[in-house]
Amino acid sequence: MDAGLIAINLLVIAVIAVGIGMTAIGLPGNWLIFFTALGYGYTEGFVHMSSTVLLLLLGALLLGELAEFIAGALGATKENASRMAIGSAFFGGIVGGIAGTGIMPGLGSIAGAITGSFAAGYLAEYAATGNREKAGRVAKSIMIGQALGLIFKLAMAIGMVVLILSKLAW
Repeated sequence: MDAGLIAINLLVIAVIAVGIGMTAIGLPGNWLIFFTALGYGYTEGFVHMSSTVLLLLLGALLLGELAEFIAGALGATKENASRMAIGSAFFGGIVGGIAGTGIMPGLGSIAGAITGSFAAGYLAEYAATGNREKAGRVAKSIMIGQALGLIFKLAMAIGMVVLILSKLAW
């Protein structure tokens, strides 16, 4: 077995694992996973990582992005959230995910993203309306939508990784 091939495969595995972690905290990890597969395909002449596999990966990537966007938007519109609350919840989810990763990688990332999303959405909606009850409903609705979208997107990331791992040439 070629040592160079083993090194490349181990690098691919490490990078796609980082991609899953990035997705879990709300960063564009699925894009990293896809471009890693594309780079791997290029280095091995698209024999194992064929155009069909890359199109499947791209489809999963776009489906995950679309689901995350729609779920978050539906959650926000359900309670007539302000734009400030929606934007704040998005960035609060990223900050919370990063903080949660520092506390407990994996589940802490997801819990931090959900908590950060809720807190930022609540504070922004309360600042915009001065109504605690409405801010709570908006934050809860945004948080649920974003959590469902994140879970679906994370499932897409895991599926992409499984497909890539099955195509690595050993």
